[in-house]
Amino acid sequence: MPDLVTHFAAAYFVSHLQKVRQHRVSLYMGTILPDLISRPVYILFPKLYPYTVALHTPVFLILFSLFYSQFFAKSIRKDVFLFTVSGMALHFGLDLFQRHIGSGYLWLFPLSWNSFEIGLYWPEQPLLLTPLWVLLILIIETVIRLRRI
Repeated sequence: MPDLVTHFAAAYFVSHLQKVRQHRVSLYMGTILPDLISRPVYILFPKLYPYTVALHTPVFLILFSLFYSQFFAKSIRKDVFLFTVSGMALHFGLDLFQRHIGSGYLWLFPLSWNSFEIGLYWPEQPLLLTPLWVLLILIIETVIRLRRI
């Protein structure tokens, strides 16, 4: 998996689109929720992996987004759901390009137990780019704030 900083940086760059600005927090949550939900279970209970593999699948996370969006005011529920799912799609888009030693992510679960990946990089390789993402975000934020002055 690309690290959370890489997922967040991708969401940050997308969040500067005009229609996304108002709902960028939902987009950010969508990009990090797949790992925040699944990784603690894998780390704390590694023997349960075969039973919890569905936590990092599109079907489970869409259902989770439906549940999550119910905690918001009725007037913004639909937008929270849509932007959270959009963030998850961005997350899965980044995950699709990584390579795995064993089985990868089950994109079509529960319809299929087969995984698919493009395999351009290993999961730990995006960590090397973390300083670059942080620097780019700092530069962009500085430029934006200087323009407002």
